[in-house]
Amino acid sequence: MNHKLWVPSLIISLGIIIGCYLIASKPLSASLAEPKSKNAAESGVIVDIDDASKFLGLTTEEINMIISSEKKALETSGIYEGMMLPYITVDKNIYFEKTKLLLWAQQNAEQHTEYSR
Repeated sequence: MNHKLWVPSLIISLGIIIGCYLIASKPLSASLAEPKSKNAAESGVIVDIDDASKFLGLTTEEINMIISSEKKALETSGIYEGMMLPYITVDKNIYFEKTKLLLWAQQNAEQHTEYSR
């Protein structure tokens, strides 16, 4: 009776092997050519101002106003109390590190920081 099971076992085994081969042989370039996901703001550590605004729930204009307000306060008094909005500038483009944005948001929310033009 066991000798009758070898044919179905062989068919199932070959199906598994062929299926694995087809999955593994999918060209890598096809997966790399896919467009960026909608969650780009969640995937990167460093994000641009558009993704930072989505991440923080602020508009880009509000972020620019905060940066300008903090710079003005620093230039006026020479010191800035609290944590300034953390960013880097590369070729006039502003980028943010997401964990620092969270720390900035937490600290400024705790201190009830107010920004205005």
